[in-house]
Amino acid sequence: MWKRTFGRLPLFWKIYLPTLAGLIVYNEYLIHIYHSLQWSELQCETDSCVKVLLVADPQILGNTFDKKLYWPLANFDSDRHLKRTYKRAVQHTTPNVICFLGDLMDEGSVADDVQFANYFSRFVDIFTQPTADTLMLFIPGDNDLDDDDSTIRLEALPMKSDRILRFKQYFNVQDEWLPHSALRFIHVNRMDKTTENMYMSKTEQRTYTVFLSHMPVLRSVDTFTYQAIDEFQPNVIFSGHEHKSLHIKTHRNRLQQGVTFTPLNTASGSRHEVLEFNLDYLKDTRELLEFMVPTCSYRMGQMKIGYGYAMFDGDKLRYTVLWTSQRFYQLAAYSMLLIPLKLVCGQIWCNILKRYWCCCRKRPRSYLPLPLG
Repeated sequence: MWKRTFGRLPLFWKIYLPTLAGLIVYNEYLIHIYHSLQWSELQCETDSCVKVLLVADPQILGNTFDKKLYWPLANFDSDRHLKRTYKRAVQHTTPNVICFLGDLMDEGSVADDVQFANYFSRFVDIFTQPTADTLMLFIPGDNDLDDDDSTIRLEALPMKSDRILRFKQYFNVQDEWLPHSALRFIHVNRMDKTTENMYMSKTEQRTYTVFLSHMPVLRSVDTFTYQAIDEFQPNVIFSGHEHKSLHIKTHRNRLQQGVTFTPLNTASGSRHEVLEFNLDYLKDTRELLEFMVPTCSYRMGQMKIGYGYAMFDGDKLRYTVLWTSQRFYQLAAYSMLLIPLKLVCGQIWCNILKRYWCCCRKRPRSYLPLPLG
């Protein structure tokens, strides 16, 4: 029946409808499968292996700043893209730990309690906990607590304190996590340049320490940076905020001279390269290693988006980036496909107007025209 109906369609629809269906299948399904097949596989070699999935700056959209008519569709598409890419990243990595490096919400800092609860419900629906044994670590970003990076005014401190408490209650934020006897994660609050707890549990010398910070720790070195590094002796730092994939390896004595971050896995020939480091060597040489994880949201204006993937395996650290599809190209393809549809619909509408309402249409005559000769 449908074949007979399709055969009666005009030539335009016979071409347009299969093209639209093929584009939807490619953009919504095949492209995600293709990217996941390109990701690097990291294999555990020891029993102490800990796999870590790093999620930076998802910034789920709010409904306060954007008042355009299409904002519900924009929020839906952004949430759907995040949910799909996150699900594939989790399936690929089967992580023991998932770290969220701040800026979880785009409007968390300006949301009232009702809005924040709604944003939180959307967030947990997108970023679900894979298993009961998976450790989920959350740290706040500037968009979660404060709407800019400038110095906080004294009169704004009570309000910000309430936002911090609200974020901690919803996401169960802690200062220290111990997912393994040989590995600990420490939350470094780089935004306010405060060390909330400098008397955390002292661990054994063989334990590797990992800093989790929303803002880069080594980007601008100050008293806070030296204090945190001297107190906790970190081996690795994971941060976000800048929405790009960058990294730096430097000695602690060179921090005062300034450091320069270099792009990581961004060139076409090395997008899925796996970097490997010896943690004991970093500890013995007092070198610092910081990775900036790219944003996973296409709404941040970056064409290269994805997730960080780290594996702590004995005394080795392996790191790579799981790049996801560039949604802007897919949306552009949809927009291009709307152009012929608009033209056809416009033609149909013009014909309707011309037929029934146009003043220039032919009128029926009830009389004979006068002869000219």
